[in-house]
Amino acid sequence: MSTAIHRLNELGQSIWYDNVRRGLIESGELSDLIAQGVSGVTSNPTIFEKAINGSHDYDAALRQLVAQRASLETIYDTLVLEDIANGADLLRPVYDRTHGLDGYISVEVPPTLAAQTDKTIEEGRRLFKALGRPNVMIKVPATPEGIPAIRQLIADGINVNVTLIFSLDAYRTVIDAYLSGLEDRVSRGQPINHVASVASFFVSRLDTLVDQLIKEKGLPQDLAGKAAVANAKLAYELFTQLFNSPRFEALKAEGAMVQRPLWASTSTKNPSYPDLLYVDTLIGPDTVNTLPPQTVAAVLDHVTVKRTVDEDLAGAHQVIDTLEAAGISMHAVTDQLLQEGVESFSQSFVTLFRGLKRKRAAIVSELEPVDWSQDILHATADAVVEELTKQDAVARVWSHDASLWKTDPDHQAIIRNALGWLSVPEKVAQDLPNLKAFTQSVIDDGYTDVVVLGMGGSSLISDVLLHTFPAPAPYLRLHVLDSTSPDAVQAVRNRLPLATSLFIVASKSGTTTEPQEYFRYFWEEVSAISSKPGEHFVAITDPGTLLVEEAASHGFRKTFLNPADIGGRYSALSWFGMVPAALSGVDLEALLTNAQDMQQLCHVASVKDNPGALLGALMGAFAVSGRDKMTLLMPEALSQFSDWIEQLLAESTGKEGTGLLPIAHEPALPAHEYSHDRLFIACQMESEPDSDLDARIQELRQAGHPVVVLPMADRTALGGELFRWEFATAIAGSVLRIDAFDQPNVQESKDNTKRVLQEFKEKKALPEEERVGSQAGFYWSAAHFAIAPGSSLAESLTALMRTFKTNDYVAMMAYVDPNPKSWEMLQAIRAEIGRQWNVPTTLGFGPRFLHSTGQLHKGGNDHGLFIQIVADAGAHVPIPGEPFDFLTLIKAQAIGDYQALRSHNRRVIRIVMTESTVEGLKVLENTVRALRTK
Repeated sequence: MSTAIHRLNELGQSIWYDNVRRGLIESGELSDLIAQGVSGVTSNPTIFEKAINGSHDYDAALRQLVAQRASLETIYDTLVLEDIANGADLLRPVYDRTHGLDGYISVEVPPTLAAQTDKTIEEGRRLFKALGRPNVMIKVPATPEGIPAIRQLIADGINVNVTLIFSLDAYRTVIDAYLSGLEDRVSRGQPINHVASVASFFVSRLDTLVDQLIKEKGLPQDLAGKAAVANAKLAYELFTQLFNSPRFEALKAEGAMVQRPLWASTSTKNPSYPDLLYVDTLIGPDTVNTLPPQTVAAVLDHVTVKRTVDEDLAGAHQVIDTLEAAGISMHAVTDQLLQEGVESFSQSFVTLFRGLKRKRAAIVSELEPVDWSQDILHATADAVVEELTKQDAVARVWSHDASLWKTDPDHQAIIRNALGWLSVPEKVAQDLPNLKAFTQSVIDDGYTDVVVLGMGGSSLISDVLLHTFPAPAPYLRLHVLDSTSPDAVQAVRNRLPLATSLFIVASKSGTTTEPQEYFRYFWEEVSAISSKPGEHFVAITDPGTLLVEEAASHGFRKTFLNPADIGGRYSALSWFGMVPAALSGVDLEALLTNAQDMQQLCHVASVKDNPGALLGALMGAFAVSGRDKMTLLMPEALSQFSDWIEQLLAESTGKEGTGLLPIAHEPALPAHEYSHDRLFIACQMESEPDSDLDARIQELRQAGHPVVVLPMADRTALGGELFRWEFATAIAGSVLRIDAFDQPNVQESKDNTKRVLQEFKEKKALPEEERVGSQAGFYWSAAHFAIAPGSSLAESLTALMRTFKTNDYVAMMAYVDPNPKSWEMLQAIRAEIGRQWNVPTTLGFGPRFLHSTGQLHKGGNDHGLFIQIVADAGAHVPIPGEPFDFLTLIKAQAIGDYQALRSHNRRVIRIVMTESTVEGLKVLENTVRALRTK
């Protein structure tokens, strides 16, 4: 049956289909189009983005690839190349019948490589080889970096579809690259009769931009809608000249084919224009028109079959000349269109990958939301899982039903005002344009570094982001200050280019001691070099706080108001976490999309199928059964995530004599030496397999320890994990029958610190606890365990450890500079204690841990053996407006914490190092190593 497309073929024009997706191929629709005369197919990232993310055609293949643990890149490659290969096979008869003139399908080199010649060549070669079909074309953009890649790929004998051509100058360069590539082959004695290429000249986008400029400049409207066709006609004129030149004739004698101009972007964008404006006017020999589905249907219905491409060339020249004379530079227009085209396709490519990430994450969660396949997990938790489902616990969380946790009116009021985290991801997502605009303004103003001045929930998420997502240029380098150690404060100051540093004062209450003192210090530092210090400061706080007033009075650059119904430890996905993330270049769209995906999964009523509720049920059930030590196992890339989980679990559940003790960064023990009061929880990333972690999980399971495994697709899945753990903690709190949203004992140490500082103001000295021993470089105090008079440090530590009983743990609380050396030495001491007594251990730097495990130390059960380690010496770093410096502050905080532990009858030894911290820790490590009391 003859169609309008066949009649266009008779005039020398081929019609290609600008669309591809799996359903098109599998349904037979593409075969029908080929029968109607369509002789080729083009694709681009936008087409594949819509095909893969916007349909269910690929769901089965995706599920199979995810089950095989394929990487994101492998998934993309497999899906796209399978479509291209199948399309090429359908078109192969056309290719054979036309002797290589038609029958091609195009696949694009990732547009993110548009500025990288070598990588474009490498990827073009890989794609062509992987597909292994002669009727495949590799699409390469006509960017300055793409031109040499085009030449090289043609010289390699690879068919090339040159895309994103807008200007005649660029088209001339493209033709030269094609001819040069052919000449390179001839010079090497290689055949050229099978090498095909088309030059995709974009049409409608030109009219869209030129029409806009005509309107802006107030030019006559009869100029509108003419530039694109005129430009294309002049391109055809150039094609005719160059492919009838002696240069091409020499190549033609060797079997060369012309590089046909291909009219792309040929659907009309202006609804007032005829639907076939860019078809009827550009018909002629040696041309290709690639059409989207609706335009193909229009061609079959009412195209005017007539040679038009070289009609009225003089008129085409006149149109361009008139526009130029009116002040519309075609050079500027086409340069802008090329840049926008590359950016648009790059964005589609990025969006495609984000969509794949979302789909993969959903499938991973659906296939294996939590790996709890061990019998011990089911034996312990099945009844709790069933009971929570019967209680309709999930729906009650989402409906803000405070009775899930407490019936007391005071608690219920706290709970109802603490559940804003359930809906905050979409609120922040809606604010992304503002966050991006703010970030760009800061970059434009020359800022290079950003420092989060916070404590607890307001800073821990930034520390996770800092270690998980290194800041790419041109974003700001992220720093976090959450220690009152004078050496830590000074270290941050010394590594900052102060003139280009931005400071985020982060405090939910607006009165948190540490951020206030950091602010005072850095305000004075910045004021010394800037007449407008407020431009260097940003606040994140709740509405109506003292910090809001302070920010206004000091002329802060910006104040972000966080919802008041979100507690600090649940604020990671709020502005507290996402403002630093935006400034440091984290992919917020991906992070928040993953969070919203997990939100949806956490709506599932059945607890065993709900990834957040199930984790909470498991933790709660094991804690009730006596396994209350949540031992966290992380891949290296997510190591700091443990610290955030530590605060969330400990501060939320450590109260009323119970709680979940999170154990982070614990030095490994042989599997058979772990105590039987633990639940191990591991995160595994599909994109970054960790064989050591896998082996450890297997070893622990074989030794009979319960291990829960949480699968993650990649680092951006952190957004979903933040939400999963928040939801899980809320559920675990309901199992433990406690209010998971208050922190009754955190204030206790703060109040003690204030009293100690008040005494310092009055007496110019800190109070001293009664010493029970001393030696060179040390003195120590102790409470609630027996120490013989005159005992050495080793004997005192031994006396503490002899109080150990089943289910106890050792908590090391270090009020020292949290630098890598201190961490290494403290971890060595911790490892020695763990090995000698097979006891769970934790390690926290003060005052940071006061906002996390500090709550559990006082409000949880009496299973802790506490070793407080205090540096009595340090740098003198004054705090403007205060009668004390940072060293005095951190020492006061240590004393306040010690007093709080004593008031709760906790077994505690306080060791004060009066000289060098490094030397003191060496002595302490040697002392612990020499103990033999196992």
